Amino acid sequence: MSIQFEYFYGSQAEQFSFYRIPKILFTDETLSGISVEAKVLYSFMLDRMSLSVKNCWFDEENRVYIIYTIDDILCDFGCAKQKALKLLDELENGIGLIERKRQGLGRPNIIYVKNFIHNPKEKRYENQNTESMNIENQEVLNSNLQKYENHTSRDMKIEIQEVPKSYSNNTNNNYTDFNDTEKNNTESSDTEII
Repeated sequence: MSIQFEYFYGSQAEQFSFYRIPKILFTDETLSGISVEAKVLYSFMLDRMSLSVKNCWFDEENRVYIIYTIDDILCDFGCAKQKALKLLDELENGIGLIERKRQGLGRPNIIYVKNFIHNPKEKRYENQNTESMNIENQEVLNSNLQKYENHTSRDMKIEIQEVPKSYSNNTNNNYTDFNDTEKNNTESSDTEII
């Protein structure tokens, strides 16, 4: 049995809000090494930029920043904390589309979402041409990105200080000293069963 969905009529087509995912994230070769999930997370961050502008969240250098906690990412993506940290790391260290700044004292990190559009007037360094810089950037990109999704005990590492310890199974609450296994609770009967 299939579900019969209704058509949109008139102004109903505009009743939903949508996340925008820039097409260039999928068509630009320099961004091809980023996972689809990281691109979607980046798009969510771009969406939060408009809210940050409305709230006047600018730093001393007039750069817009967002606050997007790991718990928010867990809620939005329905993923585990390890996956959320991996996606943030991919965007920050793998390609450089975001920059996180720790505030400390239990406050959430500030995230600077960087512009993904390439500036045609890129700075050139002395004694280096752009071709050698691109090769170096590609090598760093390829070495930092991990191609696996399921983690084993060998590849897990603590990513940031905010990650709490895993939940324990509280084995100290078993109270094994009070188990009395020597008594037999059945009563012996002197009467014979006929």
